[in-house]
Amino acid sequence: MAEGRRGLVMKDHPFVERWSPGTRSLFRRFESAGRDQGWWDHDGPIVAAVSGGSDSMALFWLLRFRWKGRVIAAHLEHGFRQETSLRDAEFVERICREWNTECHVERLDIPSMKRRGETLEEAGRRERYAFLRRVASCSAAPLIATGHTSDDLVETVFLNLLRGTGIRGLRGIPWARERVVRPIMGISRDELQGLLLEASVPWMEDETNLETKYFRNKIRHVFFPLLCNEGNIRFKDHLLDLSAEAGELEAAREKESRSMATWCRRWQPFALRSWDLDLLRRMNDQTIQSIIAFEGRDLGLSTLSRGKTSVLLGLIRKKVGRWRFQWEGDLEICASGRTASLVDKKVFCAKEPDRGTFALHGEYGSIRWGQWRFDWRYAPDLPPVLGVGSCRIPAEGAGPVEIIAAGATDKRDLPEGAIPWWAGGVWPLGRSSGAS
Repeated sequence: MAEGRRGLVMKDHPFVERWSPGTRSLFRRFESAGRDQGWWDHDGPIVAAVSGGSDSMALFWLLRFRWKGRVIAAHLEHGFRQETSLRDAEFVERICREWNTECHVERLDIPSMKRRGETLEEAGRRERYAFLRRVASCSAAPLIATGHTSDDLVETVFLNLLRGTGIRGLRGIPWARERVVRPIMGISRDELQGLLLEASVPWMEDETNLETKYFRNKIRHVFFPLLCNEGNIRFKDHLLDLSAEAGELEAAREKESRSMATWCRRWQPFALRSWDLDLLRRMNDQTIQSIIAFEGRDLGLSTLSRGKTSVLLGLIRKKVGRWRFQWEGDLEICASGRTASLVDKKVFCAKEPDRGTFALHGEYGSIRWGQWRFDWRYAPDLPPVLGVGSCRIPAEGAGPVEIIAAGATDKRDLPEGAIPWWAGGVWPLGRSSGAS
């Protein structure tokens, strides 16, 4: 028996007087990942996704016995494999009792929860991350750790290469995103299993991992051995290098895209986001495409295909005219004057607020019309000015202010581009005696 870092007697683990050089290297890479991801010197807690397989058990062991913070194990029994799935859940619960670790187990029937057009793997991933987020929230854990390895990273890069996802896809799996971290993604599955054997840590085998009817398994057990044996023995290493290079390129491009997108943005009521078309048209096609892709990611929208991106680029290049472009569902980009705005189509059919008449008394005040609030103050000895967003009207003899929807007026009376055509039903137009 060996004593763990916190005085825990590890029943199943013989004392290891000297770790092998490979395992010591593994420990250093694990610690380096923790420092890079910003959690190594914190006390946690961290929720560890533990399926019971070798990857997740290695992650669990490393967090529990090579890190100072508190670990919470989370296991989702997904109903894929019936009896063996229940076996894995019981195994994880037993290990957690032996390692004196808090454990959360939830049982779901993922096959019955699959959405239309969704694969079983996609449904499982969606529900698994939703479960992990629930555990993290109820445990006040800032981070979730998953057991993705360098093998998973290589397979994802290869899959994305086949899908034609471009430079961004060649990064593979991110080491950290939002609250999810992947501390062992710089370590191979063989190395992790070597650690488990050295530390006498058991794990469960998922029999479906050997079934080549699943395409990822076919990549792992058929394509990669063939490519390594008959092509280049270091093929997987080269994919890892490609992933790192793509990550550096994409990080630089993301930084530039964020800066350019921020520069082009303009504030527009009722729009999720608006951009200055004149600024966009000064840029080359690649920069505009990068801005479009960044804004979509920033807003959590679906990724535009190359074809749709090309159509949107052609519309942006148009010098004049109104146009509409559907991004997804009810979300459209609408061009009006010098601005293109991402809006919800519901604004097109919004009911016009009733005409309102307001008397202005005192030195200052505010009035409301629909979703708008107007602040006003008395400013003597200043000339009248008419404008969009603000105005000054003559105080002497001015009657009540009347506010109506711009769409209810003759649009020929309005300056070109002064009001977005798509917002006429909800955009206010103020009138006073002698001015409008």
